[in-house]
Amino acid sequence: MTASELPPGPSGMKFKNAMKMGMGAYDYLTENFQKYGDIYTLQFPGLEPFVWLNRPDLVKTFFNLKPHEYDASKTPLPIDVGIKMTGFLNDSDHALSRKIVVPPLVAGRLHSRAEVMHEIIGGYITKMKLGDEFDTPRKVGDMTMDIAIYTLMGFKGCERAAKYKEVMLNWTAAATNNAMFTIGTLYGPQKWRHYLNAKYLKELASGSTGNGRNRILPWMKSVDLKVELGNMFREDIRGIRKVNDESRTDMFAVMCRATYEDGSLLDDERIISEAMGILVGGHETSAASSAWHMLWMLKKPEIYQKCKEEVLASVKEHGRFDPLRVCELKYCNATLNESMRLTPSAVGTIRHLKVDLQVDNYKIPAGTNILAGAYVIHRRKDVWGDDAEEFRPERWLDESAFRPGPFEFFPFGGGRRACIGASHAKQQLRILWADFYRRLEFDSQFANNNEWPGQQQVSGQTEPMGGVIVKVKKKRPADTGYPVQEIKQSA
Repeated sequence: MTASELPPGPSGMKFKNAMKMGMGAYDYLTENFQKYGDIYTLQFPGLEPFVWLNRPDLVKTFFNLKPHEYDASKTPLPIDVGIKMTGFLNDSDHALSRKIVVPPLVAGRLHSRAEVMHEIIGGYITKMKLGDEFDTPRKVGDMTMDIAIYTLMGFKGCERAAKYKEVMLNWTAAATNNAMFTIGTLYGPQKWRHYLNAKYLKELASGSTGNGRNRILPWMKSVDLKVELGNMFREDIRGIRKVNDESRTDMFAVMCRATYEDGSLLDDERIISEAMGILVGGHETSAASSAWHMLWMLKKPEIYQKCKEEVLASVKEHGRFDPLRVCELKYCNATLNESMRLTPSAVGTIRHLKVDLQVDNYKIPAGTNILAGAYVIHRRKDVWGDDAEEFRPERWLDESAFRPGPFEFFPFGGGRRACIGASHAKQQLRILWADFYRRLEFDSQFANNNEWPGQQQVSGQTEPMGGVIVKVKKKRPADTGYPVQEIKQSA
């Protein structure tokens, strides 16, 4: 591949490009768009070139790629969730995985879990005290990890759920920190995933229980924690298959009973890879999205108040906080959409080309990573209007205004590879923020000003640098907004 085959982009040290993306993705993508336009190339150490597509018609071409035109196994994500996870599979393996994983995430199943989502979220709010401080993405990550474990395995409030959460959060911290991302990127993400997975399988084969927490090499700590997690999953796989209770419909049980086309049960590593992918994706996207949403709400208290009033009106109408009803609140949903438009946790969606692709005047060669640039397109004035960079939820409510399609607004990706957990993520975000609006008010160094933190990469998501520390300024009871019950006194 020669430089002349690729669109222009910043020259200089590849490592410098990687540092700018890792520690300021929003700013760096904007800088390059302003300099190079709709298509540009970024080069990083250890990786094939990244060609960014920043125009809706180019995104349409991207999302319309056929399965034989890209290779999901070469997605440059340096996290070892297992090489058999749906996101890394191609062709028939990918189709089979989606048949297994998607059904538990469809509307009917989500509706049945809404009450539990609210129960978990409400429990966290009830434990908060006036003056408590917390980091928004980590607190929300705790909540959504509990929800993800319940969604995956049906565990809630028990010792097993607590153990899964402990080990999973420890593994996430060890496997996705900046040092591991840097090492993995330099080594080559696909090679790095396979290297870590081989170490993990070797540890398992040796009979390790994964207790070696004090490893000198940082990646071996992540391997040990994955071994511990893998052993827990295997124990539950054996238990589910032994009992064979078909009334159990959680995702993990469904996967344990699922078979390949020849009728044989899915192998343990396939199930474990899927489970880890669900737990990572099920909580980290919502954690990052909530961090940015919290920043917007701190800076827009009048919008926070409008959302609170809409939630209270719903509570009054239905006599209680109905988690399914609050998911339908138009202004609240418009506010979340506006946050994900301006500050998407995933700055782009990626494919690794297996074939040459003609894009405008460029013939992008096979072996290139191409990306649909969500962050840039979500802010284009020729798409969204002159107020594209303003936080204005009303744009989603005006029927006469521009209505974005799947190539103008895609915070969860799109096409055949759209995020399988998008509906789950939207539901838990809507329930979580509706109860925040109703019951809590916050203060922060970022409140009522134009001060914004930088950006950093966490588990493949873009989060505010240093988190978003908030203090609980006001807290209301769990029955806030409920109708007052009249007490009838006997004569």
